[in-house]
Amino acid sequence: MSPPTRLPQVPPVCRAEPYDPYSTVDLAAATAAQRERIRAHLLFSANTGDPAAYLLPSYEQAKLSAT
Repeated sequence: MSPPTRLPQVPPVCRAEPYDPYSTVDLAAATAAQRERIRAHLLFSANTGDPAAYLLPSYEQAKLSAT
């Protein structure tokens, strides 16, 4: 019996370089409404590099995969 063949290894994932948000946004020329919108964007949607959280399968999914 011959040994199992190995698949080629996949290259590592290239992640984006981290950056400082304050260096990409000009707050001096922004109005109060624009500053509030920028603040909300930075607080709530600036985690673009984070992977999604792992969730355990639900009971229904586990029950389906066991049959």
